Amino acid sequence: MNVDLETEIIDCPYCGRSDGVPWAEENGFTAEKCGECGLVYVNPRPNQSLIQQAVKTGVHSDVDHGRTAVTRRVVSKVAYYKKIFSSMFDDVWRDTTTITWLDVGAGYGEIVEAVASLAPTGSEIEGIEPMHPKAEHARARGLNISEKYLHEVREKFDFVSLINVYSHIPDFRPFLKDVQAVLVDGGEFFLESGNIGDLIDSREVPTELDLPDHLVFAGEKHLTGCLTDAGFTIVSVKKLRKDGLVNFAKNIIKKLMGRYVMLAIPYTSNYRSILIRAKLDVVP
Repeated sequence: MNVDLETEIIDCPYCGRSDGVPWAEENGFTAEKCGECGLVYVNPRPNQSLIQQAVKTGVHSDVDHGRTAVTRRVVSKVAYYKKIFSSMFDDVWRDTTTITWLDVGAGYGEIVEAVASLAPTGSEIEGIEPMHPKAEHARARGLNISEKYLHEVREKFDFVSLINVYSHIPDFRPFLKDVQAVLVDGGEFFLESGNIGDLIDSREVPTELDLPDHLVFAGEKHLTGCLTDAGFTIVSVKKLRKDGLVNFAKNIIKKLMGRYVMLAIPYTSNYRSILIRAKLDVVP
């Protein structure tokens, strides 16, 4: 059922229920919280055509002033994720066996750079990014990043990563089938996303929701539930705070720019960034 030609009403993407209640509003869109499982999702959401257009261009024509997701390369992310991967994949680097790694939604290539700095010599580290401005910028810097979607990939990889991309994916379960298709037997999947679906009050989110660029917001149980249902075994889970002083300062700047941001007291939110390492089960 369509509200108009540009939006569609949906049921909960996780459990299929239709009893969501308004939880937050931003940029003229409403995020509902499922009354059954707690998942937060945009409803009504932009239709598939508008979602695909925004993915490719970074511009949301359905939002006032054509809000854009095209930002810039963040140099500090390379060192940040090098530290994360150094810890969570220590066994991989100590093994010294060459690996293949695909970063999905690679953006400007910071994750590719971080992994490449750790991987054994001879490893093949690459990314895919459907948004043309980002992929073009990364390639200009000499990074191996293709402008395509996951379902278009034909090669197999030892590792696939998805860093803060979950919320852009309208339906995660079908997406996981594409992840499985490009993993070798026993390959691993690394996922990072926020735990907004675990929060009761939207005021605990330490930044803007960025609707409708972000469409779905999970909690830990939604992420691990989808993975185990898809045939993955959880190897490790790490949770990180994101409501520190640096984030607070950034939000003050956003507020002065006229953007809708909650200014909460630092270190008081239950919001966490969830990092999950999962291994694809081998079917006999």
